[in-house]
Amino acid sequence: MRRVEIEVEGSAQGAVEKLRKGGIVLLSAKKKGKNSVVLSVDGKDRKKVFAILQQPCYNIKKVCPRGLERFRSKCREAAGLFLGTLIVLPSIFFAQSRVLRIEVEGSGAYLAREVKAALQEEGVSLFSAVPKDNKIAARIFSLPDVCFVSMKAEGGVLAVRVEVERKEPAASSSLLAPVSGVVEELIVLRGTPLVSVGDTVEKDAPLVGGYALYGEEVRAVEIVARAKISFPVKTFYEGDEEGARAQAELDYGELFGLTVSPAEGGYLIEGTGFAAVGANFG
Repeated sequence: MRRVEIEVEGSAQGAVEKLRKGGIVLLSAKKKGKNSVVLSVDGKDRKKVFAILQQPCYNIKKVCPRGLERFRSKCREAAGLFLGTLIVLPSIFFAQSRVLRIEVEGSGAYLAREVKAALQEEGVSLFSAVPKDNKIAARIFSLPDVCFVSMKAEGGVLAVRVEVERKEPAASSSLLAPVSGVVEELIVLRGTPLVSVGDTVEKDAPLVGGYALYGEEVRAVEIVARAKISFPVKTFYEGDEEGARAQAELDYGELFGLTVSPAEGGYLIEGTGFAAVGANFG
């Protein structure tokens, strides 16, 4: 039997009489206070009890399942919890096994763009599986001056630590443009500037020369300088708009003047990116 206990405020004797006249079988009735009684009835009669006692002189304070009814109630709660677990756990496992963000750390963090490009060429991009192949690390090792690479995935974040071997720059070497674009910033503490802010340069063009003029004598010096180059971005990405925006951020970082245009099979991302390069500059 599915038994429930119902606490009723009002005339205890009147409540009992009304229920009996209404054909309700009382399993027990216990007076709790001066104007309160706890009635025990079959769970199937619960709604009928509510209907009979829906009068201003009665107030149903509490309903407590007992026996089988309580067991059924607990089962329903457990089923809800179990169903929620079934929904949440796969989502957690999916997030743990997929790349949701890529972070490049270490002294080689300035190579973030090149590192992300190498990862993408090996099939690692937004929502792809977490990489386990050492071939990817080998690709990153091929970048200039890289001496250490490690990858760790946690909570959907792929952290790539890249360390570079700091070499003394050769005197008379040049600081070169990392991309083709426009010189937006140029700070030279040592060396000779070869371009000016606003100049358009090609990739690998010399920005600062490793020499200085002392009177009429030209001497080789170690460059201490920094430059920032803006470059146009116009890239097509397949899929939806949100995925296109996210992938563009992975590839280029923050883009200024960003526009997203629908195109056949995906979206066209346009904007302005920035690449920085420096030598011995903090």
